[in-house]
Formats: sequence, structure tokens, C-alpha cells
Amino acid sequence: MLIDAIPTHKPSEYPYQSHRTWRIALAALVVLVVQLAALGAARAFTAEQVDKGQEIFRLQCARCHGPSGQGISNIYHDMTAPPLIGAGAFPLNPRPYQKMRHFQFRTVRDIFEFASAVMPADQPASLSAEDYWDVIAYLLSANGERVNGQMLNEDAAAQMSLAGMQERARAAGVSERPLPAPAGIAPVIEGRGGPVQ
Repeated sequence: MLIDAIPTHKPSEYPYQSHRTWRIALAALVVLVVQLAALGAARAFTAEQVDKGQEIFRLQCARCHGPSGQGISNIYHDMTAPPLIGAGAFPLNPRPYQKMRHFQFRTVRDIFEFASAVMPADQPASLSAEDYWDVIAYLLSANGERVNGQMLNEDAAAQMSLAGMQERARAAGVSERPLPAPAGIAPVIEGRGGPVQ
């Protein structure tokens, strides 16, 4: 009797085990890809947002926070506009002199929630949501965060922790330094002694 084929290996006792292993590996890969995509979106803003934000900052924010975002002391009735660019920008807790901010900055969305409600101080909530996101993208870029081509928006901002920026400031031993005095005419803030200009 002639044997046509002799198996050279023992057939698996569990024929579906290898398929199951592949399915688990594929599922793990999908989860990993989704997590990496979320991380990519977590540091998200575009170069176009940065460019637009820089111009909006120049027109709307620099009059109080300074042309380079350095902050200005006693800008109006003992109010100080804190620095928005530099090692001490966006600390977790409000600075002792801050009269308008009353909550922590944990994510970029916290910055948006604050800025879109009370900034500019002389015309609160007067910009579009897109303008606020563009300014925030500019400030993030000016503080060393990288552009990745994804739009900064509410969903991305909620995932963007400020802990790294705040930790770098602590590690560098950043302490509050005196801010420059205002130059020129200070804005008239609604409800603070005069009409909005």
C-alpha cells in the first residue's frame, strides 16, 4: 500500500486557536491605533490657527497683556493682566492678584471656558468661538507646543492637559516677577467706572 502523503506535523487539537490569537492581536492593534490617534489629537492645532491667532492677539489682547504676552501690572483700577507667554503662563491655580479667574486651568478647554466668557476684559465674550480657539492656538505655539495640523476645538482641547507646561514652570523654579506698568491709555472695563469704549 502506497501512502500518498504523510503529515509532517501534528494537526492542532484546537484548530481555531490560531484564528482566535490573530483576532485578539488585530483587536489590540485597533485599540492601539485609536489611542495613538487620540494622543495625536490631544496636542492639536494648525499653523493657520496660529497665524490667525497671532493677529487677533495683536488686535484684541496685546493692549492689556502686552505685545509679547508678558503681562502688564495695574492696567486699570489695580487689575493686572497676567503673562500669557513664557515659563509661568497658565498656572494651575489663579495667581493671587487675579480678580477675574476663580478656577484651575487643567486643560486647554479650561482656558477657552475662561477666555470666551470674560475676555477681552473691556468687551467680554465679544469674539467668535473660532477667534478664541485661534488665539489659544497662538499662545500654545508661543509657549512651545507643536503644530500637528489638526484643528484645535472643544473636543481636542478637553484632552489637552496643561500639566506638562505647568510642571516645566515648577521645575524651572518660575516665580512671579514684577510685571511692567501700563503704557498709554488703559481700557475702560465695563462696570468699572465708565462706559465701554
